[in-house]
Amino acid sequence: MEESTDNNKMCTEIRRAFLKYVVLKIIKENPTHGYDIIKTVELRSNGRWTPSAGSIYPILEKLESKGFIRSEGIERRKVYTITPKGVAGLDRMTQEKLELLNEMSRIVNNVIEGDDNSDAEMKDGDTLNGNQKSKAAHDCDFQNQEEEEENDKNGR
Repeated sequence: MEESTDNNKMCTEIRRAFLKYVVLKIIKENPTHGYDIIKTVELRSNGRWTPSAGSIYPILEKLESKGFIRSEGIERRKVYTITPKGVAGLDRMTQEKLELLNEMSRIVNNVIEGDDNSDAEMKDGDTLNGNQKSKAAHDCDFQNQEEEEENDKNGR
């Protein structure tokens, strides 16, 4: 039971780390408002992840205060668009996320293969196969929104 809780916590942290990137990517694709971002994430994750408004709106405020996005409209119907600074930031974040995913893929493959050499590198281009990706996605149950919402309420 404790392992499941640890997995849920890890998944929550992974989602949180990627959410700012996902929000900025969605806004780059199409100027939009917060509710549409929530629905887009839910749709693209096949219903496995529905970020709360309490996690989306603080990210939007932070991105706007840093000049990555700008908003137009009134309080409850702001439409967000990406700025040139936001495009540059998104490009940088994309590179960082790809590097992180490649590293995670190497680690997971080493664990799955039972490689005793923790410094072993995968060959260029090696990635998780489809079954491994499906298992990893399944293990990271995005349906568990209660912990995220509780953390949002507590300001974490």
